[in-house]
Amino acid sequence: MTENLILFTITPVQKFITTARKTEDLWLGSYILSHLNATAVHQIYAKEGINIIYPSIGGVSPFESWQKADITLPSFPNLFLAMSEKLSIEELIQTMRYVEAAVQCEFEKMARHAVEVFVKTVDNSTWNSTYADQLFKKQIKHFLELYWVVSSGSRETYQNWYTQTGTRLASAKNCRAFYQIGESGRKCSLCGDREIFHNRTRDPMKWWGRFAQRRAKYCRRGEALCTVCLTKRLAGQYFGKKYPEMKTLAFPSTSEVSTADFKFQIAEDGTYKKFVKAVKALQNANGNQLEVTVRPVPKLKEIQQNWNVDGDWLFEESFSAENLERSYGINKKAQMEQKEVISQCNSLRRGLVKKVDFEPSRYFAVIVLDGDGMGQTISQAKDWEAHTDISSKLNEYTTKVRQIVNENYLGKLIYAGGDDVLALANLTDLLNILRDLRSKFPNLNNGGNPASTASAGVCIAHCKAPLGDVLHRARTMERAAKSVDGKDALGIALLKHSGNISQTVFKWEYKDGDGKNIDMVTVSQNLVRLIKTGEVSKKFMYAFRDVFTRLTDLDGGLELPGIVKSELERLIWRAASEKVRSDAAIQKRITKNVKDLTALLAKKWMKFNDVISFLEIINFIAQEGKADETISEAE
Repeated sequence: MTENLILFTITPVQKFITTARKTEDLWLGSYILSHLNATAVHQIYAKEGINIIYPSIGGVSPFESWQKADITLPSFPNLFLAMSEKLSIEELIQTMRYVEAAVQCEFEKMARHAVEVFVKTVDNSTWNSTYADQLFKKQIKHFLELYWVVSSGSRETYQNWYTQTGTRLASAKNCRAFYQIGESGRKCSLCGDREIFHNRTRDPMKWWGRFAQRRAKYCRRGEALCTVCLTKRLAGQYFGKKYPEMKTLAFPSTSEVSTADFKFQIAEDGTYKKFVKAVKALQNANGNQLEVTVRPVPKLKEIQQNWNVDGDWLFEESFSAENLERSYGINKKAQMEQKEVISQCNSLRRGLVKKVDFEPSRYFAVIVLDGDGMGQTISQAKDWEAHTDISSKLNEYTTKVRQIVNENYLGKLIYAGGDDVLALANLTDLLNILRDLRSKFPNLNNGGNPASTASAGVCIAHCKAPLGDVLHRARTMERAAKSVDGKDALGIALLKHSGNISQTVFKWEYKDGDGKNIDMVTVSQNLVRLIKTGEVSKKFMYAFRDVFTRLTDLDGGLELPGIVKSELERLIWRAASEKVRSDAAIQKRITKNVKDLTALLAKKWMKFNDVISFLEIINFIAQEGKADETISEAE
């Protein structure tokens, strides 16, 4: 019997998501695409004779399936696969045209809602049949690129059939229609590609200045957006009308993520409550209404509740005269009037630091994880039932990812759909999150085939670094990990605020010659513990680098394994504290670390410079992640 496969996808994805200045931009970009694909699936899920293979929705509507999991988490991938047993090619083509129109219509509804909110805010309701209307139509109509194919075949040849369907979709994308769209005038502050939304007045920034003043949550002073980016910024309001859970949803900022371990220690402290009150008192300064109350990372939500201000306020420099005026519009005159309040804030902040005994970190991490060889894994499915089983396993993994990042540790999940994960992490829990994300990745292969693997990219950066740049670096490190032979690798980059960059790539695990495995996350955690507790000084790594940097070969490896081991061991013991020399348990840990690090170089698993970068990054994590390592363990 002849049957038909339907493969549908929405683009653009990466650029739309990564065009972000705030973490909420990042999340909403993912959410919009998830919602649009769910809208597409919704048009056909109940149609007789069509079975949804991917994503797994359990026989219910996609929105019901999403609601049961977590409607606030973007979890629908940007494509779907379905099989039709009864409908003809002609009927399916007509159905998919209807799907395409429904998706475009839903996106236009979002955009129109955003524009209506904007024009009402700036007291100008006359935008229909104007230049602003023309901008709306040309920027929204051709933004989404929707591709789909309907391919005939039979279950007996499912593997070849699916492969051919994927090839046909790729061909359709390569032959996409091109629309010439002119964009003149000032460009969008977010994407930098499209013209800002305006009505061709002499000073279009008057609209945006008024909007920034009245809707500071959605627009900063001096910022102006195109219709597409305005839609992204205001999408939260649109979804709030659809889903009650979205009405009060707020997204933690990068500084909120970076200071999460510090806040974990002070969340219920009386001094912190006084600090929050003092910061809120600044709302009246210079007539400003500052939005200082924010949502913490999920793990802190229950203990902090309303006693919270953005992590930015925990930094000493936040209360400088320049920053108060630049970031919050509190001018010099208002600062003089609020002198006592500002002094109180500084005093309370110092008190909190003294209680915790470390300064809040200014660094956070972006994690990007993706399954290895997923296309090949799926193409090896013998029939659509096996393909559906893979889809179900990935759906279960999404649930585990949400628990790992949001519930077990100090992180915030942005997107988890299929084998793709995008998350923010506090440095104290970064290694814990990476370990669990990899260990919980499902085995999608059957029989005696090797277990499925996943590779990840991480970027550690200052909370004030441009978010788009940080995400781009994380993606770059993911691609570097994917280039490792056999994959199953991790790439980490450290972008210091000073401009220095350290980056390294390594396998999650190496097979030692004696049959034992070297788990690199465990090695990292052991080193972090040694440095954080002061058992070993970080100076050993710099001494080691200076000794051996001139002895590497042309490939960056070291040819003197015996000397490497003895010298590394000597330098580490030399950097050990007096306490270590009489503690057998610590001595055992140090000996194990020396053995593991030596193996990395002696067996040329990692190049010398990569090992040095690895040590620098581990040292940085230890120095920044000062909190007690036990505070965020899974319960």
